[in-house]
Amino acid sequence: MMKATPDINRSSTKRLWAAMRSFPSSTVFSYWDAVPYCFRSLYALRAGKFREAIYSIFLELRYWWCCVFRIRSRLIEFKPTPFWRCCSEYPLNLSDLTTTLRLHNFSVVESATRWFIITQSSDGMIFGATDDRPHVLQRADNLLSAPTELFEFNKPIFSVFISSSNRIFVATKGVVYLGKNGGSHFDPVLQLSDVESTVWHNHGMDETPQGLVIGEYGNVTSRTWNFWKSMACLYLTQDDGESWCCVDYLVRTGAKHVHLVKYSRRFGRLLVTDGDKRKRSYWVGLIDQMKPREFEETRFDSFTRGGGHTGFAETENATFLGTDYRIAPNSLICVRSPEDSSARMLPRPYRHSPVMNMFCIKYRAGTITFAHLYNGLCPRCQNALIYSNDDGNSWCRLIEFDKHVEFSIANAQQGTNRSMVVSFRNTKLGEGRTLIISAI
Repeated sequence: MMKATPDINRSSTKRLWAAMRSFPSSTVFSYWDAVPYCFRSLYALRAGKFREAIYSIFLELRYWWCCVFRIRSRLIEFKPTPFWRCCSEYPLNLSDLTTTLRLHNFSVVESATRWFIITQSSDGMIFGATDDRPHVLQRADNLLSAPTELFEFNKPIFSVFISSSNRIFVATKGVVYLGKNGGSHFDPVLQLSDVESTVWHNHGMDETPQGLVIGEYGNVTSRTWNFWKSMACLYLTQDDGESWCCVDYLVRTGAKHVHLVKYSRRFGRLLVTDGDKRKRSYWVGLIDQMKPREFEETRFDSFTRGGGHTGFAETENATFLGTDYRIAPNSLICVRSPEDSSARMLPRPYRHSPVMNMFCIKYRAGTITFAHLYNGLCPRCQNALIYSNDDGNSWCRLIEFDKHVEFSIANAQQGTNRSMVVSFRNTKLGEGRTLIISAI
């Protein structure tokens, strides 16, 4: 820690001292920041994330540079609005939560069905799985109606997707199934590269004008020098899932798994991101021409924008991406055009919380974009749900959870949604709830 003396007269030193005084000594430049950071770096090296560990050093320096010299355009500053804190020591108080969310013009109701994965069809029908019946695909007329069971799988459901032709795809570990007769029967149509891999809900499957694309996700250790088994396969179908073609370019380059496969309707391109070792991102044109040169020429990850993004959302005027770093500051990236993009880093205590998911809902005046910040390796990091109603120009905190609360966005972004379903479980008290949040 620097000592303040009358001899401090250089402008840069003055700025540094002023910045340090503007924060509590226990939270900035402290010993308790350094120790967890060292442990997170060792974890990254042990997990085969050498590149991320080195990259994180530069991101940390960039973060503190922006803090010290007050470069606010590179940092997200939340609006000074009230937000609701969920403490794992107490059960959820729905009345208090409703009051706080109403200040943000949101309503919240508790769902009688404990959905943890849902997808909404074009006619408003709900398909998904519940926390107490993860093996069973269920259907409901709407979010508030009681569901009926359609089909029971031999493994828990990880993802549900409905194509534009109303064909239902369900992913479990190792297998992707295609529904027949409205979901009353399912046949396995795609065997993934490993029995432990799967498709990430709202991340790993999307539809383009040329067909459907699936990205494989999994965490399987290997006894080779790579530590992790590479399972970053892309699967393509142009006949609604009857036949599939495997693209293994990312596997051959050493990528661990696929984070995102999302089609941008604003740019007419497919976003493909991989993690964790390489963390690269690509804008792919025609999916039937996924050749090595196509990937090499469409990489857009960079030092400021990051790579291997895990969050994606899109409004009429902006495309949002979120980074996935456990040991480095995370950012929200706003892409307004191929030539116009900006990345802003998350503040403490969320800067080491990956942007795990993003979701948009429509309301009368436009679109609201939500981002789920997932607590990282450090116990001081926080789970949070934040939102923007002005295409990313400003952000507000809505709900904050501590590390004992498992929180997730249950929806998959398919078409226009009027409500967002959030599922959370208090591991300390054994309490589980599913909430429906809508704009007023």
